[in-house]
Order: sequence, then structure tokens, then C-alpha cells
Amino acid sequence: MLCYPHDTWTRQSWSTKPLVAQAVEYDDPKALESVLGTLSTLPALVNPLKIEIARNNFAAAAQGKAFIIQGGDCAESFDDVRLHVIQQKVKLLQEQSHLLVQGLSLPIITVGRIAGQYAKPRSSPWETLEDGTITHAFRGHNINGPSLGERRPDPYRLLLGDFYSRTTLQMIKDIQCAPANTDPNFVPGPNPLPLTPEETDVAASQTPTGTIFTSHEALHLPYESAMTRDRYNTSASFIWIGERTRQLDGAHVEYIRGLRNPIGVKIGPSIESSTLIALLNTICPEPRLPENIGRVTIITRFGAEKVATVLPPLIKAVQEAGHTPVWMCDPCHGNTQTTEAGLKTRHVGRMLREATQTYQAHRENNSILGGLHLEQTGEFVTECQDDERIDNKSALSSHYHSLCDPRLSNVQALSLVRQFVDFVRCWEGKEKLGY
Repeated sequence: MLCYPHDTWTRQSWSTKPLVAQAVEYDDPKALESVLGTLSTLPALVNPLKIEIARNNFAAAAQGKAFIIQGGDCAESFDDVRLHVIQQKVKLLQEQSHLLVQGLSLPIITVGRIAGQYAKPRSSPWETLEDGTITHAFRGHNINGPSLGERRPDPYRLLLGDFYSRTTLQMIKDIQCAPANTDPNFVPGPNPLPLTPEETDVAASQTPTGTIFTSHEALHLPYESAMTRDRYNTSASFIWIGERTRQLDGAHVEYIRGLRNPIGVKIGPSIESSTLIALLNTICPEPRLPENIGRVTIITRFGAEKVATVLPPLIKAVQEAGHTPVWMCDPCHGNTQTTEAGLKTRHVGRMLREATQTYQAHRENNSILGGLHLEQTGEFVTECQDDERIDNKSALSSHYHSLCDPRLSNVQALSLVRQFVDFVRCWEGKEKLGY
């Protein structure tokens, strides 16, 4: 364990901040306190050694020695913790990793938005119904339920979330350890990055070939701090904060700055270079230390039309400030649209354009794109559109099951990664030829 003699951070120091974005108000604070006490005594969901392995892997991605594919549900559902659903999610990530390792000739780090992505940020904690009734907004299964009778925040759902996370992790382990010949469609994932002999010995039973690191948004700070042991958030290997929770003087930044986990920060097109550098300096105040390479992942979500103008100045500012983050592209959120029928959707072509233009912007500015971050599912859904001209309610709603934002279907997610790989190979070929 590293020593931080001059640091006042604790797993609860976030609670001293006056700004706690996305806070959940419970009717019975004592019930919440009891639940958090129980969670704090439970075994870790993720071993700290695995978190350190993930941190080393992210450092490799920051240096262009590996590439990250992160994917999963916008908001996981307790109802989807079933073997065949988890199998589909795992298989999709494995197939995407296989495409990337073949196309990029790099080790691929596979990260699932899985086993804990049970809370979602909302623009307001309240929702006004068509009849004028005001009720609690649905904020993910860890907080409340989507039906009107389940909207009151219930702290005991955090215990359910822990149970379903543990069940999901066990399923993932069983799926990964199953013989490949039991499934004729099984596609093996790539080998994990080389480890030290000590790491190899300890991790042998925990991180089989093609391991999937788990991740979620660190949104519900009472839960996250209850799952923190020393400086490790043991609820996931990789956690991130979003556009609604990255306030420089806010509780979420205070919480994540003290963790050993690799941590992410999502940024949209409105961010200024000075704000980004201030965030990085707060989270990682000594960026030139070797151990801080890849400590922070900057997840960009700009929209296809804004990448070329917004990204280059940010890259330059980060380089001049001496930081070496993982740059990751989230091509989903910046390309979300609402149809005339009121459904959220995304066009696959626009997402692909953002991913490829982001890669191009990094290459043209002597930088490295280290990963893709996709909202997707292994199931057949009709939440994202293949044709930008389509705005058909029946076409979208026939299999629209997301609890929050639209997800790429299995076919769409594979196609996007395949076309991204084709673009990279074409670009690199032109670079070698001097075009």
C-alpha cells in the first residue's frame, strides 16, 4: 500500500463537501445507515490485486501498447441477471475483443459495464406525469423501480444490487472458465497483458484468458464509500464520474481522487481546456510520476460534428500540462436524438463517424486513442437506428427494452467495431505510405 502522508482524503471525506450532485434522499436515514454498515462488512466484489492489474493495463493503453473495449447496458436491470442474458453480453465483448486484437495487433483490455451499473444520473430527481402528478424519477434499480408504485427510494435495494452483482460476477467466471468446445459459436478473447511472476501466480485463478474487468459509474457515493477498502473501490475494477458529477469542488471529484482504481471522467463539448486541466491536476496532482501514467481516463462524448473543432485544443492542453491519460471515445451520448414520437435513439453511422474522427484527431495531434466506450447489449433490440432517415415509432419500439438510453444491438455493436477497425487499418496504411 502506498503512503499518502500529506493527504486528508478518506473514503468519507466527500461528505464534507457542500455540493453532492445526484444525492438520493431517503425517508429513513437510519435504514440507509444500517444497509451501508452491512455492505462495508461484506467481502470485496473485486480483489484489490485485480484492480492493480487493471491499473497496469490502463497504463499500457495510455502509451499505445494496448487498446480498451468497454461496453454494456446504459443501466443494468436486476431482471436481466439470468444466465443466457449474461452469456450474450460476455460473448459480444469477446467477439469485439477478437475483432480488435486481429485488426489492431495490440493486446485488448476488455471492460464490461456490468455487475454494478445499477444507478443512473437524472436531470431532475422528480418527474411530472401527464396528469400533472409529481413523483420520484426512476434512477436505476439500486435506488428505486421503474413502475410508479416503486418510485420511492429504498435503501434495501443496495443489498439487492450487491447480491445481483455477486451473482453476475460468478456467472462471468463460470462462462469464461467453461471449455470452448461447449459452444460452437464461442470466440476466445485475447490474452491479458503480461504480468509479473507474482501477479501471474495470484491471478491465475481470477483472471483467465480473455478476462473481463467490470466497471460502473461511481454515482451513489454512500454505496461507493461503503464498498471502499483502504484506497480500493472493491465494487469494480474501473469506475468513472460523468458530466453531471465532475464539479471541481464537488463530492464526486473528492471521492475518486483518493482511489487506487483506474478512474474515468466523462467530458462533453462544452468543457474548456482550463477546466479539464484543473480536474486532472486535482485527481492526479503529480502527473509525471510513472505510476500515474493512465491513472485517469478521459472519456470524450462530443457528437460527430464537434470532434474536429473541440478535441485538438484539449489534447494540446493535456500534453502541455504533462498528463498521460487514457483517451477513450464514447460515441453514443453525443449522438442521442429524440424522435417525434418521444423515443430516444442514436444513429449507428453518426456513432461510427465520431469514433473514426476521434481516432484521426488523436493521430494528427501526436496523441493516442486508447479505447472505445459503448452502450450495447448482446440481445436483439431496436433502440438505435441504422438509417438516419428512419423516424418510425413502430420500427424502434418493437424491441425497445432499455431502462434509460438506447443501446446498440449485438449486430450493430459488432458492425461498429468492425468498421472502426477497417478505418484504422486504412489510416495506418496511408500513414506508412506517406499519404
